[in-house]
Amino acid sequence: MFRKICILTFVLLLTVSFATATTNGDNESIITKEDGYIVTPAEDTETNVGIMTISDSISQGETNWNYKYVEDGSTALNVDLNWGDVDDSLKLTIHTADGHKLGPYYDSDDGTVDGRINLKIDNSNGLASGCWEYEVYGQQVDGTEDYTI
Repeated sequence: MFRKICILTFVLLLTVSFATATTNGDNESIITKEDGYIVTPAEDTETNVGIMTISDSISQGETNWNYKYVEDGSTALNVDLNWGDVDDSLKLTIHTADGHKLGPYYDSDDGTVDGRINLKIDNSNGLASGCWEYEVYGQQVDGTEDYTI
């Protein structure tokens, strides 16, 4: 009986340690870290001056592909998928120009459930230049949902 309790406690401690969010040196939660790409919740800003946004709509089970060209020498990118309706759920997967898949990400991944996935992607070695793909999936949508990215 004691052995079973010890094993169960060990498994529980492992689960808790893996579920705990890691932080970077600035004490920000790291959502994803892959091959130099570090994804954290972005600061809540009203607009990004000079950044073109795309407006679209999506239905239940539909996948939309949106694209962003990243210039050579960039080290950070803000990706802000905003639909503003907490009753609907969208899923975001980011495909980098050098073939990495970041995500999928959901509404709560940026720390707030608000109908928005607002992320900052950093790579101190530089972001891959070229076409980045944003895969938006209608996870749970009643009718159609308008969004911007």
